[in-house]
Amino acid sequence: MIPLRDQDYIRDRFARELQGKVKIDLFSQKASALYVPGREECATCDDTRRLLEELASLSDKVSLTVHEFADAPDEAAKLGVDKVPGIVLRGPANRPLRFFGIPGGNEFPTFIETIIETSKTAVAANAEAAKHLKKLKDRVAIDVYVTPTCPHCPGVVRALFRLALASAKVDARAIEINEFPRLAQQLGVRAVPMTVFNNASAVAGALDEAALAGAAAKAAGGRAVDGGDGGATTTAAAAETPPSSGLVIPR
Repeated sequence: MIPLRDQDYIRDRFARELQGKVKIDLFSQKASALYVPGREECATCDDTRRLLEELASLSDKVSLTVHEFADAPDEAAKLGVDKVPGIVLRGPANRPLRFFGIPGGNEFPTFIETIIETSKTAVAANAEAAKHLKKLKDRVAIDVYVTPTCPHCPGVVRALFRLALASAKVDARAIEINEFPRLAQQLGVRAVPMTVFNNASAVAGALDEAALAGAAAKAAGGRAVDGGDGGATTTAAAAETPPSSGLVIPR
């Protein structure tokens, strides 16, 4: 899936920048030849597996374990995976980062950067964000809903994952919402990025690292979360057939 020239580029970056080992767990679902009531087929599971297999082959510091979702309920629950494709990244700090869907399009460069940052023993948030993180007394769950064509989404996902690596009290998930149309309908997601705190407060628009940490501190304290930059959004079209990954190689 990744062009050979770009594989060389990523392999070189991994060789230079990966510090510790990164474990990738993929929860996938095989296509069924029979109709199963209540079961939704996973349109991108095969492509996601191929993509992660190629990435894992580019460094001996990156390992991939593939789980059949239906056969691994305990492991899925342990890692906080409730849909497929579900990806969990873990490094030396053992702070799981979750991405649901195929990390393609504009999200692909962020995924590469996240693998590199996950390999570090410690990741420090910027000074202002760190002040907010110190205020966290309880864990806060943060979900960011994205699409692969959204130009504003990667920055929010990158900020969220950095916060989760910097603080064990941040539970981070990024969800490619076009791949989960029923969820999009249930939540009423019409624009991305959409950030949801503790399944209670939602902010539409771009948030930088400090703003995201500040909103997390408010949510953890039970306070209302301020809105983000509502203009920095992209319409989320929750189509039944997800778009192709459209990998964008980081430069």
